Amino acid sequence: MKNNNKGFIAISLIYSFFLIFLMTLLMVALSYTKNRVLLNNVKNSIQEYLNNLSEFNPVTLENRSYLSGEEVKFGLEMWQVVEDKGNNVTLILKRNLTNEEITEALNVFSVDSAIQNDKISMCLNEPSTTFCNYYLGASLEYNYYNWNISLVKRVVEDWITKDATLQKAIATGKMLEMDFVDLTTKLSGEENRYQSYIRIPLIDEAEKIKDENIWYLSSSNHNTDGTSLISIYNTSGGVTTIPAHNSFKAIRPVINVQKAI
Repeated sequence: MKNNNKGFIAISLIYSFFLIFLMTLLMVALSYTKNRVLLNNVKNSIQEYLNNLSEFNPVTLENRSYLSGEEVKFGLEMWQVVEDKGNNVTLILKRNLTNEEITEALNVFSVDSAIQNDKISMCLNEPSTTFCNYYLGASLEYNYYNWNISLVKRVVEDWITKDATLQKAIATGKMLEMDFVDLTTKLSGEENRYQSYIRIPLIDEAEKIKDENIWYLSSSNHNTDGTSLISIYNTSGGVTTIPAHNSFKAIRPVINVQKAI
């Protein structure tokens, strides 16, 4: 009987140690799996962070011929070719700027009435000393449109300053300044001329882009009541004009990119 008890105790100890061994093995396996998942998450986060850094996104454009309307990737965005100029290419952003991007650029100015979803008016429909505007009130306050005091100019310039990849392209000479006019005139009768790394498409480029839902850089015909009329593209009627203060269009920035040497 004693021998049977000793055998039972021995077997019990063996099973106990075996059970402890299995539990330890299971805990190690679970810990390994958890650590592997955590490591993969960290790895993916690091990879995403590195991919978003301008240093890990070469800013180059292949040295070849491009067709108008062709899609290309430059920096972190997809663009469409407006014109191949030989050593450089004019590109327009394939997408429209979002409501968030527009709102962020104009937050400090409290101009919510000028924004509708992903669209914006070119000028304000209220008094302003900062932007072009129309206000047919008791004081008849208004400023006629020119590009320099437009809401859209403020938005695209804010957008490019916040894009690290495009800033790298500017710093390394991959993007070129553009010379252009808005066809409005100064008091002296001369056209308002500008130099910038970013703009919106010129009205002369509308036939190549064929997008009637966006703003174009154009002249403004002034009515006697202070309304600024902006030229826009209409697929059914070519170039037409609309009021700058109560018409809403999307924004697609334009840049000029140097081809790789």
